[in-house]
Amino acid sequence: MRFIISGRGVSVGPALRARIEQKVGKLARILPKILEARVVLSVEKYRRTAELTLLAKRRTFRSEETAQNLPSALDLAVDALERQVRRTKDRLRQRKPRRVSTRLSRARGDGATGEVPGVVPRRLQTKPMSVEEAVMQFDLGDDQFLVFTNASTREMNVLYRKSDGTKGLIEPIA
Repeated sequence: MRFIISGRGVSVGPALRARIEQKVGKLARILPKILEARVVLSVEKYRRTAELTLLAKRRTFRSEETAQNLPSALDLAVDALERQVRRTKDRLRQRKPRRVSTRLSRARGDGATGEVPGVVPRRLQTKPMSVEEAVMQFDLGDDQFLVFTNASTREMNVLYRKSDGTKGLIEPIA
């Protein structure tokens, strides 16, 4: 991780620089994709402000805290960044894992998937619409079929394209 430390109205000594690198370095253990840390310390009349910006691989974290002395402002800003980084890390952990392709699962011998070899499942959500709406929707796309819920009968219907270019409608028999 690269550190860029600057001060406005204050000179950043080696002790304060080491403290910043030590505090912000702890965040790299939580989220190792942090590339750069920018720290700007400023001193005004009765205020000490610490602005921290972390540039990660796909995200930027930022916090700005004010206190009566610089170490306190730095601690507050690092705590705020730590909350942001932990929240991001938790979100990454809670994501659903990627599905293994059926070709890989067959090669490994995983027969527990319940899928038929050579058939690629396609899950879709159907929405209620009239047959006329379905035909308009079907004409907008270039798919060979459209599965929809008929708004008048509340049954699942399939609209498909025939080889001669006309359209067909499949309705279930009750």
